[in-house]
Amino acid sequence: MLTAVVRASEVVLQWVGAPDQMGHDTREQLMRCWRDVSNAGGAVGFPFLPVGDEQVRPAVEEMVSALGRDSNRLLTAAVDDALVGWLLLSLNTNPLTQHWARVLRVQTALEYRGRGLGRALMHEVARSARDDIGVEQLHLELRSGLGLEDFYSGLGWQVTGRWPGALRLSEHDRRDEVLMLLDLAQPGSGQLCQSG
Repeated sequence: MLTAVVRASEVVLQWVGAPDQMGHDTREQLMRCWRDVSNAGGAVGFPFLPVGDEQVRPAVEEMVSALGRDSNRLLTAAVDDALVGWLLLSLNTNPLTQHWARVLRVQTALEYRGRGLGRALMHEVARSARDDIGVEQLHLELRSGLGLEDFYSGLGWQVTGRWPGALRLSEHDRRDEVLMLLDLAQPGSGQLCQSG
């Protein structure tokens, strides 16, 4: 299982590849981060707000129990042993699609926003997918209207399409689902993993 630890200034990034690598305290911190980011309007899997522990905790347990199975990997970011961000990398096991993987649930704790933590997570997922796993492309989907396209574009991701009005948050609030790609096989993609 992938368990490399990467240090980025005071932030410790660590890959988790199996459920037994996630203790109770880390699961609780992950649940609180997911709940708080969701309730602050983050598009991380809970579109109908507010959400409470009783909704998020089962989603955490389901995600953690699937680590390693179907090649799911969790990347956590911690400062002084406190979880401050995370994302999920979902690999494809089908030979037809195993050259690409999906990045899901990218989030940082509210009090750590604006410190480059999201960039550090995205640099590490690109580096590891390419160098450790041999993936050629990363895919992600995001909700329009949050300015996320600019964040990911600044990291080398490209918009490859969108599903207009695919996300209905309410009767009067429909958003596009934006499809993005990071081509790890493209010359120069190694620059994505430089500190910055």
